[in-house]
Amino acid sequence: MTHRIKSVTPIDGHILLVIFQDGTEKKYDMRNMYSIYPPFKEFEINPTLFNSVKVDMGGLGVIWNDKLDFNSEDIWYDGVATGVIHPISDLEQLAVNLTNARNSVDMTQRELGEATGIYQGDISKIENGTANPTFSTLKRLADAMNMRLDIKFVPNK
Repeated sequence: MTHRIKSVTPIDGHILLVIFQDGTEKKYDMRNMYSIYPPFKEFEINPTLFNSVKVDMGGLGVIWNDKLDFNSEDIWYDGVATGVIHPISDLEQLAVNLTNARNSVDMTQRELGEATGIYQGDISKIENGTANPTFSTLKRLADAMNMRLDIKFVPNK
């Protein structure tokens, strides 16, 4: 399963507050990494560097510069859930659902693209929540994963 990051905020000197694409919020204390990856100790003497953190292009990690980055999966599995779940848009929910479905059948975006005739880049945009696919596109994706497309109307909470 891929856990994409939606946003990251540096807090309390060495802690990252991370919101994932599915709305889950977690905190990660970067001091845990200082003994494992010593270049991160730079944050102790350069708080400006730590505060420059941003989400990488695909949401698969966070970056500070071309030498310092950190994987979203490590933050997901080793971070501490705050209990806060941020609301997400319908497109973001679709992105999470497609990514989870594709991962459940062990397909890459490229393989799904080859099976559907949809460009891998377009699949990436859907999974990033930046594309608004048509019903027929969603149907092609579902068929290629040997799944049934299930669209529901549910009451707002």
